Amino acid sequence: MSPLSWRAALLTLAVLLGLAGCSGNYKFNDKDYRPLGDPQTLNRGN
Repeated sequence: MSPLSWRAALLTLAVLLGLAGCSGNYKFNDKDYRPLGDPQTLNRGN
């Protein structure tokens, strides 16, 4: 493989890993999960 195709493959891998990390935030559905910025932190557990 030429050096350009190695760079393209690495860039593609990095972009896919970044997208997978961004979409993983909403896969939890347990009762304690709270998305960032949720104003209900003060009332949780009472």
